[in-house]
Amino acid sequence: MRMARPHGRCASGPTRGATGPVRRAAGLLALTAVAVGAAGCGANTEAYAELQSAMTAHITHVDHRPVASVSCTPHVHDTVRGDTAHLRCVVAFKDGTSYTANAEIENQNSGGRHNMPDLYRWDSPPN
Repeated sequence: MRMARPHGRCASGPTRGATGPVRRAAGLLALTAVAVGAAGCGANTEAYAELQSAMTAHITHVDHRPVASVSCTPHVHDTVRGDTAHLRCVVAFKDGTSYTANAEIENQNSGGRHNMPDLYRWDSPPN
């Protein structure tokens, strides 16, 4: 299965050539942008949690198998540009059955591509 998660966008700084009160406001905006950058821009949700949510929604609504929980390891915060993280996920269904899926989180941002969503892949549940 393949799903995508969009990356967040970062704040940008002020333009050059401002004077007076506009310059002071631009300076404040620049400090705010630095603070946002230091805190980490974009989504605050861990990559593995986004994968778990995507799996739960897809398997429940598309495969029509109500999911009780999904637990993936390792707990991946984010992937490096152009890299793929490999995880193992235990999917528990509401009927008491479960299965273990191999899953991947692929960061599509490589080369000249930016702000591309992460791609999620996992083994489909058994019939």
